[in-house]
Amino acid sequence: MSRTTELAICFADICDSTALFEEYGDDKAREIVGQVLDVISEVIREYNGTVVKTIGDEVMGTFPDLIAATSAVTKFPQALQQEKKLAALGIEIRVGMCHGSVVQEDDGDVYGDAVNTASRLVDWARPEQVVTTAGTLEPLPDFFESRTRNLGETVLRGKEEPVEIVELLGEQSGSNLTVVESRDPEPAQQQERNVLSLRYGDDTITVEQGPFMLGRGSKSDLRISDSRVSRMHAVIERQRDSFMITDSSTNGTYVQIGDEEVMFLHREQLRLHGTGHLSLGRHVEADDAQLLRFECKTIS
Repeated sequence: MSRTTELAICFADICDSTALFEEYGDDKAREIVGQVLDVISEVIREYNGTVVKTIGDEVMGTFPDLIAATSAVTKFPQALQQEKKLAALGIEIRVGMCHGSVVQEDDGDVYGDAVNTASRLVDWARPEQVVTTAGTLEPLPDFFESRTRNLGETVLRGKEEPVEIVELLGEQSGSNLTVVESRDPEPAQQQERNVLSLRYGDDTITVEQGPFMLGRGSKSDLRISDSRVSRMHAVIERQRDSFMITDSSTNGTYVQIGDEEVMFLHREQLRLHGTGHLSLGRHVEADDAQLLRFECKTIS
């Protein structure tokens, strides 16, 4: 027997789990994957959700209440960081959530467009991102707005129409990130624009907008091969006329701007200005090859 009902659906996926098997072997990697999925499953149950199934390195859950679902999925990364042994491994996850009408079987399994959308969203998300659709969030109270970031429209696999995607930041992240207020566009004749120049080794990269991902994971825009660097270590993105760096790593990011003292960021955000350098995961000397040197400048 089956019935139609309204549910929030979530998928949480371990990023680059293949690397775990390559590094630790089958038995140890399966143990690690199981521990990660157990932590996520516990959060699902804590928020009155149901763990429908685990598939390889992914867990699927449902929630009868949308507010509870939204709160739960933003806790997944935090819950993993609180497990010291897992946090030390630098494991990252990505999460997709959608709410809508589904067909639910007696065994709890669910089918329907909301399920398919949630599955496509987790494939679309970057490491450490929790994403949903703008339509999913419409019924929520206004205070949830401060904990979201609109990522624009995209066409998901299997969908004909574009979907507006929103990142869920969680309570702590939402309070730390700058809220970008809507404003009238600049006059068309203003052609100068701010850019961020990044130099790493012999490579120089110009960032105009972002998000620009730094880390050792395969999906990073600038990949840094160092075990102390998290797979998705930090992100640089433009907010109004400034470039902000947000650390999301295990070991933190060291930042020196001009002649100022070196600052240590750990899951915090900082505005970059002038010139300086970044060091991911460890504090190094100014002539070290692992330094990322940056310059904020205006070009025409």
